[in-house]
Amino acid sequence: MGIHIQKDEILMDILSRLPVKSLVRFKCVSESWNTLISEPYFKKKHLNHAKYQPNSQKLLFSQWSPKDKSFDFYCYSLSLVQLVKDIRKFDWPSSCNPADGIKVYCCCDGLFLIGIWSNRDFAQPSILLVWNPSTGESIVLPHSENSTSDDYDEKTTYGLGYDSTSDDYKVLRIDMYRYDKQILALKTGSWRKIDKTLGRTSISLLSTMECLTYVHGALHWLGWLSKLFVVSFNISNEMFGEIQLPEMMCLLPLNKFIVDVDVGLSVLGGMLCVYHNEINFNLWVIKDYGFKESWTKVFAIPNNGIYCIMPIYRFSDDEVLLNYRDWRTLTRIEYRIISDGSLGLINRIWPLDCNDIDAVTIDRKSTFQSVYTESLISPKLGH
Repeated sequence: MGIHIQKDEILMDILSRLPVKSLVRFKCVSESWNTLISEPYFKKKHLNHAKYQPNSQKLLFSQWSPKDKSFDFYCYSLSLVQLVKDIRKFDWPSSCNPADGIKVYCCCDGLFLIGIWSNRDFAQPSILLVWNPSTGESIVLPHSENSTSDDYDEKTTYGLGYDSTSDDYKVLRIDMYRYDKQILALKTGSWRKIDKTLGRTSISLLSTMECLTYVHGALHWLGWLSKLFVVSFNISNEMFGEIQLPEMMCLLPLNKFIVDVDVGLSVLGGMLCVYHNEINFNLWVIKDYGFKESWTKVFAIPNNGIYCIMPIYRFSDDEVLLNYRDWRTLTRIEYRIISDGSLGLINRIWPLDCNDIDAVTIDRKSTFQSVYTESLISPKLGH
């Protein structure tokens, strides 16, 4: 009996370190393997391994297909040892076609929260979808009672995060115009209002911010009340909080951000970071989450006429992948702490040269990208 249990544990440990693509195939090996790989415990164990495996870190992008009136999705490996040409195409849920536009709101544990428009005249998406591209599983979320297609809904945004207390994934909906906050748990599949407030400020979000940033069990965005700061929303206890920004950013006037500066939040190496573009592109990370004193400036880069830079991934060799919002231009630069005011150096373009991509044409008007970890997590928690 003891030997049998030990063998099962060894098998589980081996399987939990394999790629999702292989595990999906292995479900057909036997009923016992299918049961094991489908177990929530195994999926969590696999995810915990995948978060620290470079081969499981992927870059997702989409391409508009005029012929099919749909979007094709592809992924690259972000591993330093895998070839750039290792491109995988995903099957997009057929129920979501035709689509006139898409937007990725958030990604958490390999699950994407995506808005799909069948008519670009509407400010709100026709479909709100949670999709795992690695397994192909997806679920269409119900519409919120307050969701309409009027002009004010362009101030509405969504976020996705994991509630470790209830072992559930939750979707947050924020209407910046009506100050309306709602949340949906995937296990229940229904929206409910959140009555809690941030306290001394509203939930206002800068016009330059499009998506919410998930890290440390909370969603984050930029708020304003006499100065700029980070608003947080804890997914588990559903409480609002705030994090003070570096003094350099706090002192800039609001109109400066809206008119002249591209500002935003991101995640690098599991740390919340804030960036802004003005004369230089400036990037800070907060090493001790929640403490203003732990903001550390990583680098400053002269923009040289290049605006709208966004950090999207930190490599294991301490370099950072930057996006210039022209999806063909992804650049890796040296990731180092600046203590003497010196500038970080741009090393090279990485590696999305259209000449190196077989049968894929990058169209900057119809392509987006997001970094994610491959996982077996299913969006169908309540089904």
